[in-house]
Amino acid sequence: MTLFALATTALCFLPAPQGPGGLAAMVNDPNSHGAVGDTLLSLDEAIQVANGTLATTALSAAEQAQIAGAGNAVTDIIVNPAMVPTITLQAPLTDLVGPGAAAGGLTVHGMAMGGMQRTVIQAGSASHTFALREHHVTVMGFRVVGGQTAFDAVLPALSGPMTMARIMNCELDGQTGAGITLRASGTAETLVMTMRTRLTNMPVGFRIDDQSAGGRVMGECEFVEFDGVNLGCDVVENGSGNLSMWMIFRSTFVNGQTLARKRRGATSSQAFMFRFTHMTATCTGDVVDVEGGPNGLTMIHHHTSDWVAGAGMHAFWVHPRTALFDVHGSEMRFVGDVEVAGNPFTQRVWQQNNDYSNGTVSYDVDGALPNLLWNRYHNCSLVVPSSASSPVVVRQSEFTNTTVNGQSAFAGITLDDCYRSGGAVMGNSNETSPAPRVFLGTTTIAPLDPQIGSSIDLTADLPQGVGMIWIAGFAYARPTTTIEPVRFYGDPSTAVVFPGIAFYHTTTSVPIPSLTELVGLEFYFQGVSVPLPAYSWMPAYHLPRGELVRPRM
Repeated sequence: MTLFALATTALCFLPAPQGPGGLAAMVNDPNSHGAVGDTLLSLDEAIQVANGTLATTALSAAEQAQIAGAGNAVTDIIVNPAMVPTITLQAPLTDLVGPGAAAGGLTVHGMAMGGMQRTVIQAGSASHTFALREHHVTVMGFRVVGGQTAFDAVLPALSGPMTMARIMNCELDGQTGAGITLRASGTAETLVMTMRTRLTNMPVGFRIDDQSAGGRVMGECEFVEFDGVNLGCDVVENGSGNLSMWMIFRSTFVNGQTLARKRRGATSSQAFMFRFTHMTATCTGDVVDVEGGPNGLTMIHHHTSDWVAGAGMHAFWVHPRTALFDVHGSEMRFVGDVEVAGNPFTQRVWQQNNDYSNGTVSYDVDGALPNLLWNRYHNCSLVVPSSASSPVVVRQSEFTNTTVNGQSAFAGITLDDCYRSGGAVMGNSNETSPAPRVFLGTTTIAPLDPQIGSSIDLTADLPQGVGMIWIAGFAYARPTTTIEPVRFYGDPSTAVVFPGIAFYHTTTSVPIPSLTELVGLEFYFQGVSVPLPAYSWMPAYHLPRGELVRPRM
C-alpha cells in the first residue's frame, strides 16, 4: 500500500501563480534613513513614498530610478540581501501604513525570491524597528538584531472585512524588551499574523497589551520557533467589550522559562482566548500560567501538544478559583503539575485523551462538571481539594502508580470504567465498574519528515483484545477541536484507509512516492482502535494521538 492516491490529489492543491502588482521600490542604501535627494534610496524613504507622505518628485534622479513597475502606488519595497546585506538602523522606521487596500496593500521584502539569505537590520538600542499601523501591510524576510522590540503593532478599527497585518519568514534576535508587541486602546483592532518566524535570545517573544474599549488584540502564529526566549507570550488584559486572543499552531518552544502567561486587571470584562494546537514546549518553569478574573471570560484551548514543565512546576495552571474560565483540551502530553480552577459560572472544563506524568493533577472547580475521558495518569496524584464543589468523574481512563485523593466533602472523585495499578484511593473517592486491564492503545509515527522515495513507519502498541486501522489525510491547518470525544486533525474527505488490522506491537511501513509535489504538503496519520467483540467492557473505539507528517526532498 502506498500514498499514491493521496499524492495524486495533492496536485490539485498547488497554488496558482500570482499576477504582477504595482510599483516596486528597490532599496540600495545601507543606512535606514539616508538623506532625501542623495544617490541612494533608503528603506525609510521607500516607506514614506509607499505611504504617500513623500513625493517621488522630491527624490533625486538616482533615487527615482530605484522605483519601477506599473500603477501609481508603491506596493512592494524590496531589499535584496545580495546587494544590501545589512542595514544600520539610524532611528525607528516611519510607521508602515502603505497605499491601502484598494491599491493592494504593501509588502516589505528582505529576502530575495527563492533565496534563503535575509537582510540584517542592526537595530542598536532603538525603541522599535518596524511600526505596523495598518492592516494591509506585510513584512517578510528580515533578520532584526537588537533594539527594544522588532515589531510594534497598533492597528485601527476595521472598516471592512477582517484583515491581519503579517510578519513572515523573519528572524528576531536579541531584543531587550519583546520581539513583537501588539497593543490596543480605545477601539483599535490590532490583528497580526506571524508565520515561519524564529525568535531567539530575548526576555519576551510576544507582548500583548490590551487596554481597548470595544477594540481587540488578535495574534495568530504558525511555524514559530522560540529558542532562548524567557517568556514566549506575555498578556496583560485590561480591555472591555470584545474578544481578544493569541493563537499558535505548529510551533516549538525550548530553552526558556514559560511558554505563555496571562494577567488580567480586576475590572477587565474583555473575553480572552489562548489557543494552542500542535505546540511543543519544554520549559524550566511553568509552561502555561493563566490568571483569570470574575468579570471577563478566559478561554484556554489546548490540543495535540507536548508540554514539559521544570522540576516542581506546572505544565498547565489556570487560576484563581474565583475567576471565570472555559478550559478545553485534548490529545495533550503533560509532564508536571496540572491545576485547573474556576468559579460557579465556569462554562466548561474538559480534558480528554491526554497523558499526565510525574505531577499533581488538581481540579478546584465550582462550576461546570469536569469532563475527563480516555486519559492516562502515570506517577501522578489526582486531587480534588476541600474547597471544590464540582464532583469529578473520570471515565474510561488508566491510572498507573497514581494516588486518587478526594479531599472535598461536596465534590467526590469517581473512577468509572477505569483501570488502576498501584496508588491508593483516598478520601471522598470511589471506583465503579473497574476495568480488569489496560485498554488504551498508543501509536508511534516516524520519521515525521520522510524523504520522498523513502518510507514512513506506523507503529501500533495495543493491549490484548484491541485492533487498529490506520488512516492518513491532508492535515487541517486550523482543525476543529470542539467536537468530543473525537477531534479530526486530518481532513476526512481526503482520507486514505490502509488495508489490514494491526494487533499488539505492529509496525507498518508505508512507501512515500517520489513526487516532488508532496514537498511542502502536510498530512495527518491517525490510528483508530476498536475492541474485539469478546471485550465489551472496553470503549467502543479510541483514537490514539496521531502526528503531522511533512515529506521533504
